[in-house]
Amino acid sequence: MKRVEFIKELSNYLANEVRPSEVHRLIEYYDEMILDLMEDGYSEEEAVSRMGDPQALAYEAAGIPSEIKVPRRFSPLVIILLILGFPLWGSLAFAGFMILLSFYIVIWCIPFTGACLAGGFLFGGLVATLTSPLAMMTSLFYGITQLGVGMLIFGLGLLALWATYKCSAGFINMHRWLTRKIRQSIFQRKVVNV
Repeated sequence: MKRVEFIKELSNYLANEVRPSEVHRLIEYYDEMILDLMEDGYSEEEAVSRMGDPQALAYEAAGIPSEIKVPRRFSPLVIILLILGFPLWGSLAFAGFMILLSFYIVIWCIPFTGACLAGGFLFGGLVATLTSPLAMMTSLFYGITQLGVGMLIFGLGLLALWATYKCSAGFINMHRWLTRKIRQSIFQRKVVNV
């Protein structure tokens, strides 16, 4: 990479991270460092490559720690220890899994209860409303009361169904957040360079 290309890339990265006055000062500093390396006998490409990655330099100037993903490696000794320790860690892992499963069940109990309540109210209100003419044959008062109560229960069922629908969005977001946190804690390891 040429010096001009390096300076352009660095200024683009710095523009997003630091103040404009700081960008100008840092660009001059790194340009002078490249020129000093070229005076010491390095070619332009070698001097630029010795400076490093422009994005990493911009993050370093802004004080943002860079994250390095560390791959997991298992040696044969670790595998043997895992097999021998399975009775202990297996039961602990199973207990942890059951705790997470119970948390998921508790999260979804509230929408499930709301849906059951809505379904019961809708069904009960519909049955009470449709059977009210039969009750009117026996007694007009009982029939009209059953019709009114049936319509009220059906309306409460519609309200419960609407509230369950609106509440479920929050529970879905909570479910996604918990799944993301579990996935990050188990499968991603990051090391921060300071």
